[in-house]
Amino acid sequence: MAADSKSQVTYQRFLEFESLMKKYPSSGGQPYNAAPIGFCAFALTLFVYSMNMAGATVPVNTSPSMAMGLALFYGGLIQFLAGLFELRIGNNYHALLFCSYAGYWFGLGALYANTFSFYSLVTDVTVQYKALMLTYILFTASYFLLWDQGTTRAGGAIGIFTSVILWYIGFASLMKKGDNSYFDLPVFVLAPTDEVKPSP
Repeated sequence: MAADSKSQVTYQRFLEFESLMKKYPSSGGQPYNAAPIGFCAFALTLFVYSMNMAGATVPVNTSPSMAMGLALFYGGLIQFLAGLFELRIGNNYHALLFCSYAGYWFGLGALYANTFSFYSLVTDVTVQYKALMLTYILFTASYFLLWDQGTTRAGGAIGIFTSVILWYIGFASLMKKGDNSYFDLPVFVLAPTDEVKPSP
């Protein structure tokens, strides 16, 4: 009897809760806008990695392992979560962009992290030999420029410039007039327009 009365009380409370939920429906609000954190995650990780490549913080020929914490967690994990949120609201382009670059940063961070010993996983010497030969054949042209400090510095400078653009895009998508800002940052659309210009 006592158990039956407790279930009746619980059921009555559930019905009261359900009627309250129907009386005050949630507004739903705006969907998540994960684009700003996705762009900023990519920008900061690229900025630190490019500063290392440009030789602005350390000599050019040092290992970029100082940026790998950012690559694994902020550029990798947070950007992947931003991609999932963008996928949730149906923005497939940003979802593809963020998840793909998150995979890139995860892979780069895993290659430089000493905890992932990829070479010890392959025990067959012939498989290692064939994989290394394929790698050497595919990247021969890039090895000519690998130790050229000018090329590395130029790549770092381009990365710094790209990260500044990404920060601007991230803040422009964050600053929406009426939402959380008094003004909109201008975004320059580079897509071609379908307008037909009249001939003179």
